Amino acid sequence: MEVSKAPTADVSSARAGTATTAELGSQPAVPIAPMVDHADIRPLDVSGALQILLAEIRTALDLPLEVASASAPISLSSVPAAQHLLGMFLQALPDDAGDAPAWAAVLFRVDTALQTGMDRAMEAVTAWRDVSPTVVDAVRETRALVFSALGDEPQNPLWLRPEWVGLAPRIQRFWRRRRNVRRRLTDPDYPPGSLDESESGL
Repeated sequence: MEVSKAPTADVSSARAGTATTAELGSQPAVPIAPMVDHADIRPLDVSGALQILLAEIRTALDLPLEVASASAPISLSSVPAAQHLLGMFLQALPDDAGDAPAWAAVLFRVDTALQTGMDRAMEAVTAWRDVSPTVVDAVRETRALVFSALGDEPQNPLWLRPEWVGLAPRIQRFWRRRRNVRRRLTDPDYPPGSLDESESGL
């Protein structure tokens, strides 16, 4: 009985699906998109959102990481986060307020950076997947506390709370310096470089 031979495979066509190392090297590499497992992205909690806020402010103010992070709470809520942000804000200002125009210029830059950092943090938090309204509200509350503290309102009920007593002297010193600098810049009769009694010795 004659057994017909199987047709011989075409070597050239068999090799069409494979390529040598040299041939591969001559072809452009095909980019492979990284696989992202969205299931591994944890929900954003209040403390994590406020850590984002602190990081954005630190970056906007151009503060060194080791300095800006000193004594920063690991677990955050709105009040300690706002207090830490105020400390960063005050740290970014010059110690010497004798040169009113220079101090005012730095204050303007720091104010602008603070606002920019707040805006960026809010954008990052609200863009987080499945972020809860409670987390977004915590960032907004912290922002409101910071700007309320900087508002130069001695009757602000914020300063009646026990947790704010420790920060009050530093904020009051900032208020006095800001008022004095504004007077130097707007009142022609205000002696240049002078300090009122309330600021002397600070």
